[in-house]
Amino acid sequence: MMTIALLFFFGLAIGSFLNVVVFRYTPEKKVFDGKRLGGRSRCPYCGHVLGAGELVPIVSFIIQKGKCRSCGHRLSFQYPLVELLSASAFAFLPLFLNSAYGMSGTAFFSAEAPLWYYGLVAAWVLTILTWIVITAIDLRHYVIPNELNAFLLILGVCITALLSAYHENIFPFRISFLQNFSLLFSFSDSVVLNHAGGMLFGGIFFALLVFLSRGRGMGFGDVKLALASGLILGWPDIALAIILSFVFGGIFGGVLILLRKKTMKDKIPFAPFLVLGFLLTIFFGHAIVGGYFRLFGL
Repeated sequence: MMTIALLFFFGLAIGSFLNVVVFRYTPEKKVFDGKRLGGRSRCPYCGHVLGAGELVPIVSFIIQKGKCRSCGHRLSFQYPLVELLSASAFAFLPLFLNSAYGMSGTAFFSAEAPLWYYGLVAAWVLTILTWIVITAIDLRHYVIPNELNAFLLILGVCITALLSAYHENIFPFRISFLQNFSLLFSFSDSVVLNHAGGMLFGGIFFALLVFLSRGRGMGFGDVKLALASGLILGWPDIALAIILSFVFGGIFGGVLILLRKKTMKDKIPFAPFLVLGFLLTIFFGHAIVGGYFRLFGL
């Protein structure tokens, strides 16, 4: 429990830094620009330099009731949300992966855990954090930075390589988050081929959407995100993730149109729905496919 608590607090601190990255990001500029990220944190509305007590993740937001102590302007709820998501990724994702991969219940936190597994968990944590940053930036600027997609691609290579090299150490059917249901859709027993197939499917599918809509329905940032994340998730997981993203994206867009908040011509950032589809597939993919089959008595 002490280790989980320490990881949670460390994740809060990382989440605070990710907020700085997101709020100081400028389109067509580097995400991790040392000059732009340096300097004291300030209120985005009045320029008030934040003191040490105003920089404590979550706590300062609650104490200040979500407002700037100086000007009283309401602050974005993104601050505590990103911090909590980051903390959860550090503290609870390793426990979930222990179960998902069929490892020991305390594998990640024990001295006996193999080094390769630490590397795999670290790659997944970095993946989740990158998805969080991409979501926040896309919501604010309707753009997905190329360097974040490139970083996801690197993580995809690492995850694929580790799963391929050590798949015999993982419980049967646990390479995919769909577990045994993946046997119904996989075209190969090879981890590398399935992950490469996921990359090609995600990239080609969204590239076709861009081509057919002439860039009005989807952007190339979404193509790159689907391609890199397809390598991370592999086939058939990426297919379920994309289906879920369109379901929730369609529902959300439909509600906005009914409420007259948006029209059919307005743009809606799609990366948040893609990331939602990725996360739902990771954490609930097996249950979702199982529920779908039971719905039709299969």
